[in-house]
Amino acid sequence: MIQINLLPVREWRRKEAVHQEISIFVLSLVLMATIFLAVWITVQGKLSSERRELITLEKEREKLSHVDSNIKSINKRQREIENKFRAIEKLQQGRTVTVKILDKVVSSLPLDRLWLTNLSLKGNDLELAGVALDNHTVALFMQRLEASLIRSSVHLKNTHRKPVQGHDLTEFGLQVKVKVP
Repeated sequence: MIQINLLPVREWRRKEAVHQEISIFVLSLVLMATIFLAVWITVQGKLSSERRELITLEKEREKLSHVDSNIKSINKRQREIENKFRAIEKLQQGRTVTVKILDKVVSSLPLDRLWLTNLSLKGNDLELAGVALDNHTVALFMQRLEASLIRSSVHLKNTHRKPVQGHDLTEFGLQVKVKVP
């Protein structure tokens, strides 16, 4: 016997499949909306916490801005003080160098035979002028100067005879290049 099914099973299965696809589509839309909403809420939460932190940091920066200006003024004063110390050290070195040079000149003088009338020190140039008993005494003084002043050169500018109080003396001029260490 042949059985004929008069129930619309195929149609019913088709409708059921369509309903199932529609529900899957709607559920996936709801799921996606939920995911997007969760991501949006998370991002908004992070954004608001970052904004609060930014506001807090700006307030703290305003509180500490006077510290920054104090640091700048202190650094400026420190540089000024360091410059003053360097200038003082340079002056101290120059003072001792001048004293040392004058000491060497005085120790090089042949006693009771040569007298200085002029001494001028400008930078590394030392100019000497004076009178001596003779040319030999001037040469001796030049040799002693060259030996006592470290890294220097002594040049005779001029010599000539000059009568002083009835004595015939030699007037001279020297130029000394002193290389100060």
